[in-house]
Amino acid sequence: MLPEPTSQSSEELFQRGLNYLEHKQYQQSIKLIQAAMEQEKAEGGANKGTSMRHLSFLGLALVLSNGRSEEGLKLCEQATKRDFFDADIFCNLGIALLRNRQKGPAFEAFRKGLALMPRHRRILEELSRVERRESRAFRGLSRNHFLNYYFGILRHRLRLLFNRVPNLNE
Repeated sequence: MLPEPTSQSSEELFQRGLNYLEHKQYQQSIKLIQAAMEQEKAEGGANKGTSMRHLSFLGLALVLSNGRSEEGLKLCEQATKRDFFDADIFCNLGIALLRNRQKGPAFEAFRKGLALMPRHRRILEELSRVERRESRAFRGLSRNHFLNYYFGILRHRLRLLFNRVPNLNE
């Protein structure tokens, strides 16, 4: 059940929403972030940065809740266009883009976030999770061509095999 808007400040509601988001309880997170945005309006409206931050996290929660990816992605994009000095906002956009299978734009969002804050923990964690593809074995053929597919598997297995063998020269 949602608390009365006047019982807590917008920042308290927002922090509770972030806590739910962190614990993957997306619906509760969405409700609390929306309540924080309403409370912020009732309090007289905070600065642009705060509301864009709220908008960005609301977008991320919508994307992660599996069902409103387009709407959430648009909110994250809108937040980065209006407040482009917050690494968290770029991180949220990158995560939203990854969930929508847009790796290139996601890496660009992460790059912009790292330019603002080079040791941003969440961005670095997301980048470490994302696999980077190797180049094709046969560049003249498409990535999906059966030769590239099977040689890629073979190359990967050989690397795993040779990385397990202890180095006898040490």
